[in-house]
Parts: sequence; structure tokens; C-alpha cells
Amino acid sequence: MQVTIENLEKELKEGKINSIYLLYGEETFLLESCLKKIKTKFGELIPGINYIKIDVNNINTLISEIETPAFGYAKKLIVARETRNI
Repeated sequence: MQVTIENLEKELKEGKINSIYLLYGEETFLLESCLKKIKTKFGELIPGINYIKIDVNNINTLISEIETPAFGYAKKLIVARETRNI
């Protein structure tokens, strides 16, 4: 289901976070703004535990990161950036 930026911001204001988002486009300010709001609503982020950054250098770990639970946390936030050149 495709969600407009307006609907996404409305959901985030209401405290709703879905399981997966694909944020893309050339408006980097809007993308960064939405990501920041998602991170804020997500709660405590511990790098390597429940907050994982994926890029072209470690894209091969994406599947294992998805399959590995966030130890001690109910959910995990995985942010993949600049992965299109592989």
C-alpha cells in the first residue's frame, strides 16, 4: 500500500508505526524529516542491537539483520541507505 507524505505524517502524529516503510525520492529534506519522526516515535535506539544501519558496504548483512531479533527489545529499526549501486 502506498502512503502519501501527508498520510505518513498523520500516522506518526497519532503514534502509529507500521512494520516496514520504503522512503524514496529526490526530496532529501522530506525523507530525512520522515526518518527523524519515525526514529522519535520508535523510542530508544541502541546501535547494533535494535538500530541497524545498512549501506553499500554491508548490504550482504541485511537478511541476517532482518532474521536476528533485537535482544531485549520488542522491535528493531533497520535503515538501508545508498544501496542502489550494487
